[in-house]
Amino acid sequence: MKHAILAIVVCSFFIAGCGADKDLTGQREVENGTRLIGVTDDDGSYEEHKDSNDFNTNQNPNFLDLTEERPDYGDDQEKFAEVITLNSDLEPGPVSITGDNARVTAYSNGSLSKEEKDKVERTLKRKFIDVMPRYRVHLTIKER
Repeated sequence: MKHAILAIVVCSFFIAGCGADKDLTGQREVENGTRLIGVTDDDGSYEEHKDSNDFNTNQNPNFLDLTEERPDYGDDQEKFAEVITLNSDLEPGPVSITGDNARVTAYSNGSLSKEEKDKVERTLKRKFIDVMPRYRVHLTIKER
């Protein structure tokens, strides 16, 4: 008896589910789902937004920026050299970037005292933090 009642209840759920009006299911979706993705233009055209020149592909880090002007490690290395040139009498040397560590070398033309060397090193490290805050800078000052 319990099995018969359970079977009748299950069958009634199936019959009730199949009796829904099929036209109601697609009324919220308009023209290939453009309302669902938030396009609010007058014409509701999604393709127009996708093909415009202002479409920014740098929103997702998985999409590589393939333009010629894209920033890379070479730009960061040049920025370190520029900071050394503008803020001290030292000559920039090689810059090695590994992860978030930047190993920067600068060369002095003459001998520097310990106090002068420490002062220049503090000044440059402070400038490096201002200009390139994403790196931990390890500065080495050598004599030529």
